[in-house]
Amino acid sequence: MPASPAGFCRTTVGDIEVTFVPDGYLCASPTRSYPGTDDDYWAANPHHLDDDGFLVMSLGALLVRSAGKLLLIDLAWGPGSVLTGVATPGQRQGRAVGGALLDNLRLLDVEPGDVDAVLFSHLHRDHTGWIIDPTSSGDEGTTPTPTFANANHYLSRPEWDYWSAAAVSGVGPAPSPEQLTILSSRLSFLDDGEHVFPGINVMATFGHTPGHLSFVISSGDERAIVLGDAVHCPIEILESELTFFADVDPVLAQRTRVFIEQALLEPDTIAAAPHFADLVFGRLVRGEGRSSWHFPGSQVLTIAG
Repeated sequence: MPASPAGFCRTTVGDIEVTFVPDGYLCASPTRSYPGTDDDYWAANPHHLDDDGFLVMSLGALLVRSAGKLLLIDLAWGPGSVLTGVATPGQRQGRAVGGALLDNLRLLDVEPGDVDAVLFSHLHRDHTGWIIDPTSSGDEGTTPTPTFANANHYLSRPEWDYWSAAAVSGVGPAPSPEQLTILSSRLSFLDDGEHVFPGINVMATFGHTPGHLSFVISSGDERAIVLGDAVHCPIEILESELTFFADVDPVLAQRTRVFIEQALLEPDTIAAAPHFADLVFGRLVRGEGRSSWHFPGSQVLTIAG
C-alpha cells in the first residue's frame, strides 16, 4: 500500500493525552533525501513512497494535555506551499504543503490563546511555520505578532545560537529573521534531562541540528519519546547507516539514532514520530536479526468538521 500523510491520531501515556494535529505534508525525492541510495534501494522499500514515487513525510504538531496544561511540540510548516528539490527532465518536483494546523486545533476545541507552552525540537522551517500569526504579517506597516501569544516558547541554547548567529547560513531550511525576532522576546532555554512540565522531560538528541531536542513524556509505568527530526522515517532506525540530506552533523545524527533505537526498545515505550507517514505513534520491537515497527499505539481519530 502506498504511503500517505498521517491524519489525526492520538495515544495516551498514563493520564497524559498526546494528539497528532496535521498541518500538511511533504513529498520529496527519496534519493535526494537520503544520499547514497538509488532507485533500486527504494524499489525494495516501496511502502515509504506514494504512488508517484515520492518519499512521504507528515507535517504537523503534537498537542499534549498534561496536568491541566496544553502544550504544543513544534509548529509545523505553516500557511502556503512550495515546490522542493531541483526539477530534472522527466522527473516532477516534490512539494511541501501546509496551513491546516489552526483549523485542526479548533476542531479539537483548542484556540491559539489556550496554549500554555510551545516546545521546539529544533528550528528548521517545517517546525516553525506557525511562530508568527499570519494575520499580522504581509501588509506593509504591520508588526508581526506570535500566533500563540499566551505561550512561553522553549528550545535549547545551542539551537538558538546556531540559527541566530549572523555568519551561519545553516544546513536545511532556516527560520526567517522575523520568526527569530518573535522568539527572542518570549524564549526560555532547555537543558538535557530538564523537567519542563508535569510528565515531560528533555532528551538531547543532537546531530540533525546542533541543539536538537527530543522530549520524554512519562506517566505511571509508560512513556513516549517525541523524536522530532532525530528520526524522519522508520527506515532510519532499521537502516542506521543512512543519513538525511539536512543533517548538520551526519555522523553524530547516526550515533543519536542508535541511541534512540536502544531507548525505544525499552519496555512500555512509544515512539511519537510526527514526520512518519500513515501513523505517528508506534513501538519498536526487537525481532530475529533486526527490529521492526508496530503501530498499536495510534488511535486514529475521526473529527467532524
